[in-house]
Amino acid sequence: MNREEARKKIEQLTEIINYHNKLYYTDDNPEIEDYEYDKLFRELENLEIEFPELKKDESPTNKVGGTILEKFEKFEHSIAMYSLSNVMNEEEFWDFDNRMKKELNEDNIKYTVENKFDGLALELIYEEGKLTAAGTRGDGQIGENVTNNVKMMSNVPKKIKEKNKLIIRGEALITKKDFEALNKEREELEEIPFANARNAAAGGLRQLDSSESKKRRLKFFAYQIANYRDFNLTNEYKAMEFLSDLGFTVEGVHGNIDSKKVLDIYYDIQENRSKIDYDIDGLVIKVDDVKYQEKLGFLSRAPRFAAAFKFKPEEKETILKNIEVQVGRTGALTPVAKLEPVQVGGVTVSNVTLHNPNEIKSKDIRIGDTVVVIRSGDVIPKITRVVLEKRPPDSKIFEFPNKCPVCKGDTAVTDGDVIVRCINEECPSKITKYIEYFVSKPAMNMDGIGKEWIAAFTKSGLVKTPADLYKITKEKLFEFERMGEKLAGNMLKSIEDSKNTTLKRFIYALGMRQVGETTADLLAKYFTSIENFRKADIEDLQNIEGIGEVSAKSIYDFLNSEKASKLIDDLLEAGVNPIFEKLAAEESPITGKNVVITGSIEGFTRTSAKEAAERLGASVQSSVSKNTDILIVGEKSGSKLKKAQDLGIEIILADEFIKLANK
Repeated sequence: MNREEARKKIEQLTEIINYHNKLYYTDDNPEIEDYEYDKLFRELENLEIEFPELKKDESPTNKVGGTILEKFEKFEHSIAMYSLSNVMNEEEFWDFDNRMKKELNEDNIKYTVENKFDGLALELIYEEGKLTAAGTRGDGQIGENVTNNVKMMSNVPKKIKEKNKLIIRGEALITKKDFEALNKEREELEEIPFANARNAAAGGLRQLDSSESKKRRLKFFAYQIANYRDFNLTNEYKAMEFLSDLGFTVEGVHGNIDSKKVLDIYYDIQENRSKIDYDIDGLVIKVDDVKYQEKLGFLSRAPRFAAAFKFKPEEKETILKNIEVQVGRTGALTPVAKLEPVQVGGVTVSNVTLHNPNEIKSKDIRIGDTVVVIRSGDVIPKITRVVLEKRPPDSKIFEFPNKCPVCKGDTAVTDGDVIVRCINEECPSKITKYIEYFVSKPAMNMDGIGKEWIAAFTKSGLVKTPADLYKITKEKLFEFERMGEKLAGNMLKSIEDSKNTTLKRFIYALGMRQVGETTADLLAKYFTSIENFRKADIEDLQNIEGIGEVSAKSIYDFLNSEKASKLIDDLLEAGVNPIFEKLAAEESPITGKNVVITGSIEGFTRTSAKEAAERLGASVQSSVSKNTDILIVGEKSGSKLKKAQDLGIEIILADEFIKLANK
């Protein structure tokens, strides 16, 4: 390649990498897998090494991370927060090892190896033993202040025994188990599932509403002490032990090992990483001795004493036989790729959700193509790209239907959404899918009424709405083939038993967008009766800790629709009796009351104070409103106290609450 060709290629790669950096770091919506990105980045690095005069100061190889979202306060790192250089294979690992030995003039270097978490890098600051601030990495110098969201993370200590200032780096991520639950809930709500756990974690931290962030079930995994000099720590492994002793989650660390052992660990974890309950995309190798680290120093964007030894994702090629469009209970039209079955990561994959028309178009996916399939985060099957050189001449461009494929009714895209939906309320598929949802275990739990029977009931016209289930008679059931006395009896008993249900199940069964099991539980605890819930206003809904502005509006709009009023009326008239089940609680002056806690209470974190109040039978709200019964007041209380006094709300002081909680 001559100089002019190199210049053009460098410009092209720079533009592509900057585009993908924005998608990954700023928008939390990457289009390519890490491995593909790393290949582009490596190609640019090599060209800049070969033609150093063409490298520009603003090159992506000189930068860390992405741009800062303007909606957040800036968070300045007192000590720069770096990225990592990559090692892509065994040969490059030995190059790294030999370079360390040569530059340190040492034949027996010891390393610390850690799992390379696939999440979002964070910095936490503790002063006088308290968490005072937290920020994203950003560009390494300036990040985003996400302190309130980090305080919502269940495994982040709010207090530690170390009183000296401590600056900790680590990764925010979502475990595979929680990620599957999160996506299952989104699919039940017919929202687009998250492409991977990293996107979900990054998006969760970048919520202005901390209650929305809390829903993502984020965890923090510590991997570095930035101000290590203040603690006389002489090696990396001891630093990790120090963090673990303080109560931080530290996992996947192997210390005081030589280069051969590093490789053994690498191949072992690569082989068994699917057994780990969180995503890792490689290992981080660090020279263990802190003095050696300081001697080796840093490059513009990464330390010279450490590297990310990346795993290659398991990719398999297969044929895309067809694309079918499924219609869900809210009318969402979801394209599903039908594949020649292929084994990926120990699982047979034959169906892959394509989510929406944009994905099909952006990846130029056609029927008949050879496609590359991975399991994103070792969990969700995903088509990463088309093998264009294997595209057959008779491949077909998929035309997304402009009418519902089931009822041929009109479709539309809701404002702020990318999902195409059938808007025909009489669509058979919408009715069938909704009845399936209504009878499911988390909803009305009508055991024994399977999808096959629901399809038969809706097709015949016997069931058009959930209330119709309660009108079914044994005589009507006997009109269906293969229906026997015992089966009919079991179905009718299951339907009858479902009338006595919990308020949480009933709210969930209504099928509101933005309301999964967790939100249904919050709504039940706050309103305690279906009558109260039906009268909810926007202020009520936004007062519930864990429900954000978007969810509140969606719920309010549903409750005030003619369709919802008729649905609830019909179900109550049919004999459905939703009861709020309170947990067994100690009798106290706050039992059964709506309570708000303001200010700091000695001996309690915000979370533990909330838990103590709930244990005493209270329903804890986040804001004072006309529905608040009691305000518990600690030190440095703010505007909530004045508002409570103006509304004539009962006040309980911190000392009295502490006595109640410690009885």
